[in-house]
Amino acid sequence: MKHLLKGTAIITHPIFLPFFSLLVYIPLIAKYTTGTFILAAVWVAFMYISLPLAYFINIRKIKLEHPSMDERRSIYRAYSLVNFGFAIVSIFLMQEYIVFFLAASILHLLLLFFAFIDLKASWHSAVWSFILGAGLMVYFNYQFSGLGYLPVLGTTTFLVSWVRWRANAHTPFQLVMGIAAGLLASTPILFF
Repeated sequence: MKHLLKGTAIITHPIFLPFFSLLVYIPLIAKYTTGTFILAAVWVAFMYISLPLAYFINIRKIKLEHPSMDERRSIYRAYSLVNFGFAIVSIFLMQEYIVFFLAASILHLLLLFFAFIDLKASWHSAVWSFILGAGLMVYFNYQFSGLGYLPVLGTTTFLVSWVRWRANAHTPFQLVMGIAAGLLASTPILFF
């Protein structure tokens, strides 16, 4: 059971946020060519995953499995900047993602705020509720058509939170804080 919980935590890890976003945005970006998707995937893999992980592990010496509050602040600060950078790059690559990455910056700034007041919110739950919230906002913006998989996102958000609770990684309060932060941060998507 322990290996199943750990494997689920790795597969649903927040560093894969841009790939999870495809659950919401694939109908909107289907117009792009395969080359654009390959370029975007390479860009995401390098700038969103590889580079930050190299920084966290080799330079900051962060224990990613159980980061301290100070290490969480570094992670959230870095990903606030990374998401803002992705919003700027989206102007040239996939314009549908501009507001998504700006909202993701807001999410990480909220988590950073919680970390500064020594409240540990679940990053996993925050990201998955953010994806659910983004799906709801996109679904509403497109007059409730084409995103019939929202129950899957809701179920995944619940399962990710349950796994984090069962793994003793977070308390229910920390999970609820993460879910609330994710849903709150996704609201700007509604207006664009």
